[in-house]
Amino acid sequence: MPDIRTFICFEIPVPIKERIVKLQNELRSLGRGVRWVNPDGIHLTLKFLGDVQEKDIVKIAEAVKTSVNGFMPVKIKIANTGAFPNFKRPRVIWIGVEEPTGQLVEIHRVIEQELEKLEYEKENRNFSPHLTLGRIKSSDGIEKITNKLSNREINFGEFTAVEIIIMKSELKPSGAVYTPLFKIEL
Repeated sequence: MPDIRTFICFEIPVPIKERIVKLQNELRSLGRGVRWVNPDGIHLTLKFLGDVQEKDIVKIAEAVKTSVNGFMPVKIKIANTGAFPNFKRPRVIWIGVEEPTGQLVEIHRVIEQELEKLEYEKENRNFSPHLTLGRIKSSDGIEKITNKLSNREINFGEFTAVEIIIMKSELKPSGAVYTPLFKIEL
């Protein structure tokens, strides 16, 4: 059985993705130094698992279900932008995720804890919820793009996350194709 490239995420609603596309199109005109993420591929990733044996997918879904048992749907605001490591030396441009109650971070923590029992390594760095907007590939227009983003506040909207998705990601020449394998309600 072939391995399945897998991650755990929340889906982003279409109206928010449409606002993201509008921003990408605006920024695209400033230069070609960024490989913009296809809006269909924008998810709020809770945990990237990488290649997983097909037989383990059900165990992963059960672990996620166990870990989020008792959690209520979580209200999330998508707003503002940033860069990793920063706007002076960007490698990744991102959109911010705000959830002031701490529930999102707690959901991530309990999923990590439960998956560690299945021998999936915990992340070494702190969970920093974000949506990847684009990855830097050259310096063409980057200064214009980062200047535009660092000097403005953008509110993409709010949504209530009601289900966690175990997502399959197939890398193809035309881009990644995403297929939900399991949906786990909060």
